[in-house]
Order: sequence, then C-alpha cells, then structure tokens
Amino acid sequence: MALIDKDDVGNVHLLNDSWKLWYWRFSGTAVPDANWTDNLYGLCEFDSVEKFWSIFNHIKMPSMLITGCDYSVFKSDIKPMWEDPINKNGGRWLIKDSGLLDQYWMDILLSIIGGMYDPYNDNICGIVYNRRQYSKISVWISSCDTDIVNNIGSKLKQYLDTKEKLKFEKHSEFLKKKINSHKKFI
Repeated sequence: MALIDKDDVGNVHLLNDSWKLWYWRFSGTAVPDANWTDNLYGLCEFDSVEKFWSIFNHIKMPSMLITGCDYSVFKSDIKPMWEDPINKNGGRWLIKDSGLLDQYWMDILLSIIGGMYDPYNDNICGIVYNRRQYSKISVWISSCDTDIVNNIGSKLKQYLDTKEKLKFEKHSEFLKKKINSHKKFI
C-alpha cells in the first residue's frame, strides 16, 4: 500500500505523521528475547485517515490475538524497540487490563495519530498492546523530562476518562530491572 503523494490529496485526510503497524509473535522459545527481532513484522504504513480505517477495520482487535503476541503502531521512522535511538532516552505510560483495553487501544491510537498531544506530539513515539495473561497497553514517548511526561500523562488520562492510576516507566530503569532479573537465573 503506497503512501499518498501530497499532489494527489483530493478528498484524503492526511495525518501529520506517517505511521506503521507492527506485529510481534511469540516464538515459543524458552528465552523469549533471544530472537525478538526475528519475530517482529512491519505489516503496513498509513498516512491518512482513510488508510488507517482501511487497515483497522480489517484486523483483529488486540484482545483476540493469541496470548504472547503484540500489536504496535509507531511513527514510520521509529521501530517499536528500546534500542531505537528515538526511544532510547524515553519511557512509557502503562495502562493495565481493566476489561477496557480494546476500547483504550482505539481511543489512544486515535488520539496519537490525530495529534492530540500538542505541543508534545513530537515526543509521542507510538503505542504497544501486549497480549498476555495480564495484558497491558503502553504509550512510548521520547523524553523523560518531567513536564513532558506529566503533560502527556494527564492528556492520556483525560482522553481515557478514567480514574485508574497510570504508571510511567523510564526505559533505562525497566532495562536495569530486566537485566537484574535475568542474572538471577544465570
């Protein structure tokens, strides 16, 4: 699916950014991170409202994925991994499963592709839905600056219209925890 040429706009509603839908499939190996990138698939890109709906009207809702799989939607030039230079110094807002994750997924997705985090839209990297026994959504941002984190978090909570607590986690701190937990098993 080709991206829309700016000269062929017509009745197309262009987004401010181009986005990419990713799918990660659990390989079933004992060490899930061993071949993580081998299981990550960039499915398609979209840069207009019409392309977004032509994709999202034809894929499974995240809760229907096999347990252990993920959907991610990131700006087209950002990979959904901590190692990506744009993600490296950032973090993520976490939303745990409360029975509303499919609705939250669509609400957050529409808010990020619609540019509703002004003036912090450039700090939004993407969104991940981890389908697990205890599923979660995370909104990835490129900065851990307190003002940016808090402003994005408050807008996120407002868009979700929830009283639930949201948690922010720096990628660097999560990686330290993950490395330490792996050392326990070595």
